[in-house]
Amino acid sequence: MSDKEIEQQNMIEKQNINPTIDNLDEQLPLSKEVSAEKMGIAKKLILASLGVESNISLDAFDEQLEKATKTLPRYQEIENELKAGKNEELPYELFKTLKTDSDKTKADESAPRDGSLITSMKRGNIECAGRTLIASTFLQGYNFNHVIVSAPGHAFLIIEQSPDTLAYFDANNNLFFTFPRQALEGYKGIETTSECRLKEYSPRETDFYDGASTVFSDFITMPAKEGVGRQYLGNVAAALNGNKEFETSGITVDKEASEATKQIEEKIYGKNEVLDNYYSKVEDLIKNQEIQTDDDKKIIGEIINSYPKHDDFVSFFSATLDGNLGARIPYIKNTPKEQKIAFAEKVWGTLKNKGSNKIKKENY
Repeated sequence: MSDKEIEQQNMIEKQNINPTIDNLDEQLPLSKEVSAEKMGIAKKLILASLGVESNISLDAFDEQLEKATKTLPRYQEIENELKAGKNEELPYELFKTLKTDSDKTKADESAPRDGSLITSMKRGNIECAGRTLIASTFLQGYNFNHVIVSAPGHAFLIIEQSPDTLAYFDANNNLFFTFPRQALEGYKGIETTSECRLKEYSPRETDFYDGASTVFSDFITMPAKEGVGRQYLGNVAAALNGNKEFETSGITVDKEASEATKQIEEKIYGKNEVLDNYYSKVEDLIKNQEIQTDDDKKIIGEIINSYPKHDDFVSFFSATLDGNLGARIPYIKNTPKEQKIAFAEKVWGTLKNKGSNKIKKENY
């Protein structure tokens, strides 16, 4: 072969190399802001956050994340408590064990507050992405069909209970309910990223709920393994970007390394246009969600101020569930009056337990 032919062959071979994470900085078309040095910083932080050696390859990131999750004390507690094996009730049993109200120990006061990175969660504090990671890892072990949800500023799961029934599993907000599959507009199953909207529906006799929180109705669903991986790497990128929820995590802000982490995510899972489209409008969705949450608090506050006695509160609050507030609680809005009254009782009890200064013993 001539020198020119050898050069051409070398170029072809270089282009056909099966890329790995460890030569990522050479093979990804990096943006100008990201250097090989910053790519190295991102890799090291990802591995450090998992609690593994920095010389381990990220080629098997999913497996590393799964192994690291199983070392969490909270995960091991759940494994010990739920030993019955796979059955239809397992997702709900998992929820009851994992929900915030079931936490048995308080987090170390000095622990990072992000509650999403493995090294942070080992010190006790667990937030929505952490509970979602733990739940999904556990359910994957039993081959329970489910998807990971990214909502505005939040994470949870949707579980396929049966061909026509889905379950909304939000352990961080103490909420679990089942609903008809057809109510989740846009949902395309466990193998496909889908932009979804939970529509108003009429609960069936077999549907049930546990909790008293409002729901997220607009969100994106992702296949389980990809979803927890993307969320985890997204949180590493957020930590490097200096997002406020990571202020106590001890991670030095490095926006170039944050960008490198996003590129590592794309290298592992590929480009996802549905996800990109959703994230392009997520800031507006978060603002809308915050407005809705503030409105909910304002409405409940006004009701408790106007009706501080138990019977009055329950009567009026149950009636409001037919209106706009009920639209934020689809698992109860279209139920019979007696179920709305029972829900209002639950809300009263929640406010009482949280020590609302408007709910006094004599008013109960």
